[in-house]
Parts: sequence; C-alpha cells; structure tokens
Amino acid sequence: MSEVEKNELDVNEQVETSDAMETEFEKTDIPEEDIQETYDIEPEVTVTDNNGGTPGQGNKTTAIIVALSLAILVGIVVLICFAMGGKSSVNSEAGAAYDFEEAGYVTLGEYKNITVSVEVTDADVKEEKDYILDEDVYQKLDGTAKANDMVCINYKGTCDGNPIEDESAEDVEIQLGDEEIFAEFDQGIVGMNTGDTKTIDVVLPTDSGYGELEGKTAQYEVTLNYICGELVKPELNDEFVTSYTDGECTSLADFDDYLRNELYESNVSSIADDVWEQVVNNATVEKYPDDVLDKAIEETKKNYENFSEMSGYESTSDFLDEFGMTEDDIEDVAKDTAAEKMIAKTIAAKDGLTMNDDVYRNLLVDYMEYENGQADNMSLEDIETEYRESYGEEPRDGMLLEYIKTYVADNAKVEGLK
Repeated sequence: MSEVEKNELDVNEQVETSDAMETEFEKTDIPEEDIQETYDIEPEVTVTDNNGGTPGQGNKTTAIIVALSLAILVGIVVLICFAMGGKSSVNSEAGAAYDFEEAGYVTLGEYKNITVSVEVTDADVKEEKDYILDEDVYQKLDGTAKANDMVCINYKGTCDGNPIEDESAEDVEIQLGDEEIFAEFDQGIVGMNTGDTKTIDVVLPTDSGYGELEGKTAQYEVTLNYICGELVKPELNDEFVTSYTDGECTSLADFDDYLRNELYESNVSSIADDVWEQVVNNATVEKYPDDVLDKAIEETKKNYENFSEMSGYESTSDFLDEFGMTEDDIEDVAKDTAAEKMIAKTIAAKDGLTMNDDVYRNLLVDYMEYENGQADNMSLEDIETEYRESYGEEPRDGMLLEYIKTYVADNAKVEGLK
C-alpha cells in the first residue's frame, strides 16, 4: 500500500470516528454554538483556490478533523462526568422571586380562588367533645406531697424582684424527683399540703440559658393545687367544664356553645395554612436543584438540633426518638420545606410580587412573637441573628413563604365567615 493510500485510509477512519462522536454529542441537545464557545472551537471554514480545490488539503484537513474529534471527545467525557456526579444549581436570591416552573423543577396547580370553609357543624362539636372526654385525667386528691408524687402546681419565678421570662405557669403536672424544673424546686414542694403557697429559693445553674441571671438565687412562689391520683375518664359536669376552660365557661349547658366558638376561632386563624396546604397539594415537584435541597437538609438538621437543645434533650437522636423519627426522616422534612419555598418563589415570579424591607421586617417581628415593643429598638441584623439561632435557617426565604401564604389566602374564597 502506498503512503498516499495510507494517509487517505487514516483520514477516512478519523472522519468516521468524528461522525460517531458528533452523533453522540447531538443527543445532549446542546446547541452547536454553545459547544464552540465552551471549548473554544472556531467554526470550520473552507478555503478554495482558483481551481476550486482546497490548498494543502491532505495535512490541513487531517489536523482540523483530529482537533475537532478531540474537542468533541472531551465534551462527551465532561457530560458523562456531570451526569454521574455533577450538582445542579439555580441562581435564586434569598427572599426574591424565581420561576422554578420555567426552569423545569415544579409545576404549579391552581393557587388563586382556593375555597376553604370555617363553618362549624354540630358533628364538629360532638367530635371535639368526644375527643376531650376520651383523654384520661388524674383524680384530684388532697393531702401532703411526698417524694415521687405526681402533683399539680402553679408557680411564678422572680430574681432580684423581677419576673423571670417564661418562668411562670398554672396547672402544671410534674413528677417530684424527676427534677423537670430544678432539684431544689422539687425538694421544696415535698411536705406541702394541698392549697398551700410557698416561696422556694433556687440557685440558677450555669449553662442553663438564663444568661446574666446564672449563679443568682431566684425565688419561686409555688401553690400546690392537688396531688394526682389514678388516671380515669373525666366526668362531664360543671366542675370539669370550669376546669377545662380555665373558668371561661362554668356551665355544662353552655359547653357546646363554648366549643363551637373555639372551633370557629381556630378555623379562622388557620385560613392561611389551610389555603396554602391546597396550593402545595395542587403543585407538583418534578425534581429538586441539588443546591436547594442540600441547603434545606442542612437547615432542617440545624433546626432539629436547636429544638433538641431547647427542649433539654441530650442529643438530636433522643429528640427524634421521642417523636418516632429517625435521621432519614429529616431529609423528607427538608424536601417538604424546599418544595414549599420553591412554590412560593414561583408564585412570586408569576405574579410579579416583591417583599420590600419594611414588609420583611414586620413579618420577621411577627414570626418571632416579640411582645410589648421588644423589637422596636432592635436592628434588623439583631432580629435576623435571633431567628437563625432559634430556627437554624436563613430568614428571607422563610419570610417570603409567609408573605406568599398571606397573598394566596387573600385571594381565596372563604365560606362560613360571620
């Protein structure tokens, strides 16, 4: 075989290889101009001489084909690597609209003119009453509290004459000896008679969440309401109704009306949540961007860690065990959270909604449940810091979700309003 024939055979083989690679690359649906831009490939230009031929056809054609083949091969390798382990991401700014539907991640369903009802039927009242009476209650016994007794108390904590935040409650049932509050607290109740009120001194321990009060002696005013006897089914009478409603209703004859009003108020307060539940159920999540899901999982884990610590559990695992959950369930919760935020951002994008700084701050203050103007002198950064510490997540997307929930609720049809 001559040298010329060998060259022609080599060229033909390279062309066939190039055609096969081009066929594979076409399957990726990537426009040719993007391939050229990504791999710095210049479009092929054919130069002809005066006789219609191509100057230097043999060597130059071979070089072009080889270069193009290598570039396509590199592209295929990159795409295969991406498919096997690449991460998808979106450029979604926190607290801002983003159309996840247009990007192929979600499909919205109906989110306007959602219908909910706040009407309370007789069947609803009966169901609520049956539920209340199905729960066992302790017999209320008189006597002297002993170690290990279950008791019902009222208490109020102060330090240096000032009330301690979140350290007062009524009708709390505790097991003496379990030290649910403090060891000195339980010990001080032992020996008290029902109906007695007593002040118990307690040294607030370090690392207990009391800040500058740690190490100081607090005073707890405690009233022993009763000693808990056996668990029994409650008897529906005036005494039970008065106790159950904290004195808001004192007659069995008025109990149905009381329950009806309570159920109605509950339905009204949950309008936004009920509407949003329908919006989420109407939507479909096709897939999750990796960065969005990774962030949601990280924030959800942090959220559970915070709740575990605040609730006094030694570990997140103990907290999860208490509620019949495992570490694997955290990802499911994270997916639900990510889905809701993606849906909210998409609705904001579709309807041109933006959350300005004033709206954002007001939503954040309401969500943190500050009282008595507590947030008036706080900077936005300080409020955001407290939110992160409490919930383990960035606040802007969370507040956008609340903003959109209110928006769709305002566009809903509510039946049964008085």
